[in-house]
Amino acid sequence: MERNDYPERDEFSEIPPQEPDSVDFQADFPEPTYHDWQQDYAAEEPAAPEAPFDLSIPDGQESDAPQPEMPEESPVPPTEAIPEQTEQPSEELIRDPELQDILGDGTELDQILNTPSAAEPEHRERPVRKGRPKRKGGEFLFGLPQIAVTCVWLAIILVAGSTLGRMLWVCAADVLAFGREDKPVTITIYESDTMDDIIEKLHKNGLIRYPGLFKLYADLAVDEGEIKPGIWDLNTLYDYHALVNMMSPSSNREVVENVLIPEGFTCRQIFALLEEKRVCTAKDLAEYAASGELDDYWFLEGVERGDKYCLEGFLFPDTYDFYKNSDPRDVLEKMLDNFSNRFNDDLRSQIDSLNYRISEAMRAEGKSEDQIARSLFTVRDVVITASLIEKETSGDDESPMISSVIFNRLFRWGGNPAYLNIDAAIVYALEGKTDLTAEDLRVDSPYNTYLHTGLTPGAISNPGLASLKAALNPADTNYFYYVLDPSTGSHKFSVTLDEHNAFIAALR
Repeated sequence: MERNDYPERDEFSEIPPQEPDSVDFQADFPEPTYHDWQQDYAAEEPAAPEAPFDLSIPDGQESDAPQPEMPEESPVPPTEAIPEQTEQPSEELIRDPELQDILGDGTELDQILNTPSAAEPEHRERPVRKGRPKRKGGEFLFGLPQIAVTCVWLAIILVAGSTLGRMLWVCAADVLAFGREDKPVTITIYESDTMDDIIEKLHKNGLIRYPGLFKLYADLAVDEGEIKPGIWDLNTLYDYHALVNMMSPSSNREVVENVLIPEGFTCRQIFALLEEKRVCTAKDLAEYAASGELDDYWFLEGVERGDKYCLEGFLFPDTYDFYKNSDPRDVLEKMLDNFSNRFNDDLRSQIDSLNYRISEAMRAEGKSEDQIARSLFTVRDVVITASLIEKETSGDDESPMISSVIFNRLFRWGGNPAYLNIDAAIVYALEGKTDLTAEDLRVDSPYNTYLHTGLTPGAISNPGLASLKAALNPADTNYFYYVLDPSTGSHKFSVTLDEHNAFIAALR
């Protein structure tokens, strides 16, 4: 029957239900199935359920019922719960008049399709089990019984506690110096030593057992500069606190009295003596003399710093009082101050008198004024000459005679400086070797007065006041030679070389 053959009716009027023919719905339609959502958890997209029957409109016919919008299918997330289906109010499910003749309004069919089967219970979401599987009763770690695991843990705690306690005792014994023997130890700490160097010396001398532990103690309890360079008398009985306290400047300001610096001592000898007296280390004194900051002394003008013995000649020999483990600057400046006081204005004025004599002697030798100006003495030249006199003279009474020989060889030797031939200068170049050989007299050194004319580049000793005065006031003689007479302990002076050689032959 065509759609146009239907009787006219109001658009909103209901179509009276018609009794369907006796139809076996169970035979004509497939049994409804229920979707298993747990299988969908493993699938990327859920499968579309099959329609229980085809409600499509035959070709060429249109339904007056509005067609609902079908939402895009999307997979149901596995973690989301499936909402329970709720009953909707009854309404006409089939509006096609032709189908209504057969199926009615669809209400009875909807009840059949949506009624769950007795053999298949209503679907409910099963919660996902999380965490580890439950252990069997009476078991614990690694399948062991709980009592066994408890015993294991107790044993571990006891062993760890015993080990920790022993470690604490060992550390405390070192910090507090328990069980040590009574052994005096002397260590030397230099200005350049770091904390690691100090710890190594303490450990090497048996004053500490664990360097790392003392390092930790020093980081926590020792202030910067609290450990002072110096020569320290310690004992293995000292604990950490006592070790630090005994190496600090506040521990012992003991005065070393009557330290005699002999006349003619070199810087090397003076530094060694001061270290022996526990005043300061020779290394620190040498390093500070080379590059340490000093007061502005007028007599050091022209002295080139950098060499450890660059202050040679200016450390005035005398008797001093020093503190033990003094700062090297304090020690050096104490002797330099003494030189400044001893080389007073009266001696400084005598340099002018000496230069007048030099000028007259050189003019007599036919030297030009430029040559004379370049040959005038400075205070440093006076000190160098005095140091040579100090090492060559046998007594203060002959110092002016030794000075006259040096003066004559420098300014009256045929118009040019002569070789001074002073063995003491070679001894200085060889750092104290006294038994000179013929080979030693040929040593390649600017201090070799057998190879180089004129004065040495620097002083060879630290002269006393008598030698300084002799250098400023040489005796007025014609002597050019001298030689030591072992029988008298004094020198024999000669004017000519023949006279000098004759006396040497007589000594042999």
